[in-house]
Amino acid sequence: MAKPRTGIGQEELRRNNLSQLLSRVHVSGPTSRAQLTRELGLNRSTIGDLVSSLEELGLITQSMPVVAGRSGRPSHVVEPRRDNAVVGIDIGVDRIVVALVALRGEVLDRRQRAHHRGEHDVEHVIESVAQMVDDVLARPDLRCLGIGVSVPGAVRTSDGLVRFAPNLGWIEEPFTELLAKRLGRPVSTGNDANLGALAEHIRGAAVGHYDVAYLSGSVGIGGGFLVRGAPLTGSRGYAGEVGHLLVDNSSVEKCRCGNVGCWEMKVGENHLLVKAGRLPGGGPLGVAEVIAAANAGEKRASDALDEVGYWLGVGLRAVINVFNPEIILLGGSLAALWEARQEKVNSVLDRWALMSPRSEVIIRASAFGPDSPWRGAAEMAFEPVLADPGSVVRRTEA
Repeated sequence: MAKPRTGIGQEELRRNNLSQLLSRVHVSGPTSRAQLTRELGLNRSTIGDLVSSLEELGLITQSMPVVAGRSGRPSHVVEPRRDNAVVGIDIGVDRIVVALVALRGEVLDRRQRAHHRGEHDVEHVIESVAQMVDDVLARPDLRCLGIGVSVPGAVRTSDGLVRFAPNLGWIEEPFTELLAKRLGRPVSTGNDANLGALAEHIRGAAVGHYDVAYLSGSVGIGGGFLVRGAPLTGSRGYAGEVGHLLVDNSSVEKCRCGNVGCWEMKVGENHLLVKAGRLPGGGPLGVAEVIAAANAGEKRASDALDEVGYWLGVGLRAVINVFNPEIILLGGSLAALWEARQEKVNSVLDRWALMSPRSEVIIRASAFGPDSPWRGAAEMAFEPVLADPGSVVRRTEA
């Protein structure tokens, strides 16, 4: 009978140590070997060996700092090489963003193309994205470590199939497979709100928080959640569709999902615009105009904001009760609505008893605004190399 496994082997231990070191400098930037020794709990010789291995893989460099007026030998500084990069892509409801992002999170290049809101043929989107990717990768001496894509819809974890993206008109689209074939490179795809939560957790407004709710609103509402630092995806990747929480059982207005009374039908941009007497489809600029009009004393705009603020509070109360987050980050138009009607939102949250008192939950605007999804897509693309730095050779030679 085989003996039960009681620990990890040397190869796995080394891979884990390489991962921790590379992840540390990817997030924090240049770090001394002495500091790495303290933070990772490893001895100096082990740190030196790991640094040498990552240097041989072409992922980091080390240099001697210039320190004046100190005695003793200064510690080498380790930093990521900026010629290692990924492509982060956001297929938004009104734009496509393609960014080249180096290890450490430095944005080397960023391109954007606007498009009209509504349905878009997946083949045309893929061709537009591919052209933009080719443009940002047309650099000498650059190693592309991966490509990550954010999509405003439900994405199947196993293969990146876009199950449902109503703002693009996509149902059961093999987007990831088609884009990978067109680019001749592996592609990872994720939900925009999930990736927004990831970006804010690593580098944005949720740094230091591990139970996070990220909510982004435009035509609809997307939700991304971290539980103890790990993404909440569900069994197939469809978790977090909080925009379709039932909040108003008296409503007769049908949502795009086929139901009535969904939260996004009460706080979406178009709902606010119509209530304020404007035409739908104005997007963030239309929302900003309504807020400015309300601040200038227009009653209809003010009443519309009050109503949307009420329903924003109702939905946030449900999110707090269900997920018990430390922090809720609001992106897109939800951030503008919350900032315009914080008192109204808080009055709703305070009106009913919550499992978590309002005072124990931080609510704030996201740090990266509309850029959170593509930044999260870039971090997703880095994940395989950060988890197994030795795989960089296999990934770039494939």
